[in-house]
Amino acid sequence: MKWSAVFWMPEQPKPPKAATSPVPALPPPVFHFEQQGRSWKLVAALALWGAALVFGATVLQVTTWVLILFALPLLPGLWDLWRNPSSGLSLTKDQISWFSGPQVTTLPLSEIALLRLDRRWDFSFRATLILNNGSRWRLPQPTLPPVQMLENNLSAKDIPSERHHFTVI
Repeated sequence: MKWSAVFWMPEQPKPPKAATSPVPALPPPVFHFEQQGRSWKLVAALALWGAALVFGATVLQVTTWVLILFALPLLPGLWDLWRNPSSGLSLTKDQISWFSGPQVTTLPLSEIALLRLDRRWDFSFRATLILNNGSRWRLPQPTLPPVQMLENNLSAKDIPSERHHFTVI
C-alpha cells in the first residue's frame, strides 16, 4: 500500500470482476403502461383546496376547528406528492403483471377468461379479471391504462371483454 495524503490506495488498480452468473433477460413487454403519483392535476387540486382554506380563513373567518377539519383531505394528496409512488401494468406474450408501490402481481394469460369493465358513477372504470376457475382479480385503479388501450391489447391476446355501464353495487 502506498500512502496518499487523502487515503490509502493500492499500487496498481485491481481489474473489475466479471459477472459470474448473468441474469437472464426477461421477454420484452408487448404493452407497458406506467404513471407517477406526482402530477400537475394533483398539484392543482391541492393548490385550489389550500386556496379555498385560506379564503375561508381570511374572508369568511371560519373557525379554526372547521378549517382543520376541511384541511384533513389534503393529507393523502400531500403524502402522494411527497412519496411519488409509481404504478403500472405490463403485458407480455404469456402473462400480465401490475404494480402499485411495492406490491407486484403477475398472472398468466392462460388463466384469464374475461376482462370485465364497470363504469363507475364518477365516469372512471373498474377493471376486474375473471379467471377460468371463477375467481376475480380487481386491478388497482392507479395501475389502469386508458381503458380502450387495455381492452385492445387483451383482445389481441384472445381475452374477451365486457362492459357494464353504471352498476350500483
